[in-house]
Amino acid sequence: MTTSNKIDDGIFFNAVIQGHTITVQLPPSITPALNGLPLRSRTYVGRSRELSSLLDQLNPSASQQETARFAAVVGMAGVGKTELALQAAAEAEKRTGWFPGGILFIDLFGYDNERYLSPERALGSLLIALGIPGEQIPSDLPDRTRLYRSILSAYASRGKHILVVIDNASSDGQAEPLLPSHDDGTAIVTSRHSLAVGARILDLEVLEPSASVELVRRVLIRARGENDSRVAHEQEQTHALVELCGNLPLALQICASLLADSPSRPISSLVQALFAAHTRLDRLKREDRAVRAAFELSYLQLSADQARILRLLPLNPGPDISSRAAAHLAGDPNIEVVLEDLARAHLIEPGATWGRWRLHDLLRLYADEKGKEHAELDEREFSLERVLFFYLATATSANLILKERNGRGEDEAEALKWLEGERSNLVAAVQTGHEVGVDLAFALDEFFHLRRYFDDWITVLNSALKALRMQGDLYRKGWALGTLAQVLYHVRRFDEALEIGEAALDVCERSGHRYGEVAALNASSQSLYHLGRYRESVEVGHKAVEILHELGDPQAVKALGGLALALHELDVQEAILLHRRAVSDCQAREDRHGEAAMRNLLGMALRKSGEFTEAAQEHRAAATFYQEFGDHHGEAAALGSYGLALQGSGRYAEAIEAHWQDVRLCEETGDRHALAEALDNLALAHRRAGQLDDAVAIYRQAAEIFH
Repeated sequence: MTTSNKIDDGIFFNAVIQGHTITVQLPPSITPALNGLPLRSRTYVGRSRELSSLLDQLNPSASQQETARFAAVVGMAGVGKTELALQAAAEAEKRTGWFPGGILFIDLFGYDNERYLSPERALGSLLIALGIPGEQIPSDLPDRTRLYRSILSAYASRGKHILVVIDNASSDGQAEPLLPSHDDGTAIVTSRHSLAVGARILDLEVLEPSASVELVRRVLIRARGENDSRVAHEQEQTHALVELCGNLPLALQICASLLADSPSRPISSLVQALFAAHTRLDRLKREDRAVRAAFELSYLQLSADQARILRLLPLNPGPDISSRAAAHLAGDPNIEVVLEDLARAHLIEPGATWGRWRLHDLLRLYADEKGKEHAELDEREFSLERVLFFYLATATSANLILKERNGRGEDEAEALKWLEGERSNLVAAVQTGHEVGVDLAFALDEFFHLRRYFDDWITVLNSALKALRMQGDLYRKGWALGTLAQVLYHVRRFDEALEIGEAALDVCERSGHRYGEVAALNASSQSLYHLGRYRESVEVGHKAVEILHELGDPQAVKALGGLALALHELDVQEAILLHRRAVSDCQAREDRHGEAAMRNLLGMALRKSGEFTEAAQEHRAAATFYQEFGDHHGEAAALGSYGLALQGSGRYAEAIEAHWQDVRLCEETGDRHALAEALDNLALAHRRAGQLDDAVAIYRQAAEIFH
């Protein structure tokens, strides 16, 4: 039991304090004991905003209508709640007139079953600290509470307000009886749970990385002096260290202390020791301080159902999980109630949007350890399958909507919203090595293409190819290789795309995958075009068109329009005819995405032949289509081409506006290569308009990106 107080001088109780069933007659003069607050850290850092907010709530001059006088500092184990409360109390003690009566502090050990302090025992301790003789302390909780609050009110009425600091409360019931009267009391409560005790809640997060680094530096310097320059000399390793600690103050303090124990130990040594996830919690301990032990105290407070859900959550492959996915993971459609309980206990964190949840990295390791201990009981294997099949089924449905709806209807917006929200989980799910991974990789193609998530696409395709090679599945391997070749083309890795495309063609021919051959040939044709091998590009593209004709596929005409891009360099008039035919074909089939692409290609051919006015019309129409679809990449490309057509017509002011729109869209999408091209085109428009200073400035911006 830890109880302390700091009362400046005695106070006289001349009145009788009346309880519900007892009357206590206090002696005429009481001299409370003087003990003071526990020691606070001298290396405190990174909490100035939170400390200021907490002090604002404690300020007795603040209007009670505007600021709650009770503050609850809540957060996960090891995040530094007690330390913030101590820092605030110590600072408040220095403020003239704030708490002339002193400060009472008590640790309730709410999460420690062996040292747990009941409200009755805690009040008994506080009353003794206030100077009440043991024989005059009532026996039951309500009377102890009334006596305690009456004494605090008596101090307040004499201008000697007391600040009460209640540390480590595990529930409303443990903390509420210890709070002073709302009318004249002030208190700080700390808890791992979000308490409902009429207090203003301050959710404490982990430290920012820069503050974490500074904390390590301060601990080392305080322990070993200014000559300890390990943080300065190993900056990269220090950042790696704080990342492995998840910026959790308890873990950081332990690591800094371990380094302080051995002044010759490099930070890189500790980073290496912590790198293996399965032993990290074993390493994060020093003497009686351990991250695992802190988490264990919270875990032991959980119900069986809550504990099971916590143990299952690390199975989710991505960084966070939706309530819907968690319901499939646990096989419990009403799981959100349990998730809210875990969030109140700060064992999980709510995501950026409601209905999403995440685990701190170290808590994830701890929960996964527990999950493996209870694998059979929790049916972990089936739980993982349930959530992976949920991702596969929903992604497949959403991807089909994107393929079929052509940018119209609310269904597509919902499909895109779900895919965007689950993107990290879907990419991670493909890489689990589960049999679902290959199907899921194929089920994301339209989404990745529409949003231009080419890095993710390459990642999932390589993962799928690894599985397909092990399975000996030539048919799907050919399709995966062909798709990979197309993606490599989009990221301008033309030589690799050509090499992979040739490999894909070989596999598809051997397995009889005709559409796989088309994909491989198209990727090779496009890559050859960008490598300046125009005739080869046309020849290879014609082979793809011939296969589509053999299959009776209506996309053959569109494919013919696509290969006409290489014809721009050989016979632009023939290219224009093929593009017009492709546009008409897409219109007849109501293929709006295809029409947008073909009209943009037609505009490019018209531009090359000097027909700038019609070219501008085609590019503008394509941009409008892409805007309707929400395809910002396509819209940006069409606007850039539109601007070039306007330049060809001498309409420089309009061209500059079109290029600025292109630049803004490229900035939004984060496509740096496209942004550099957009800036280059914008600079060209300014130069042609005679605005040389603007042109030079924009060229410099583009050059920085290109280099």
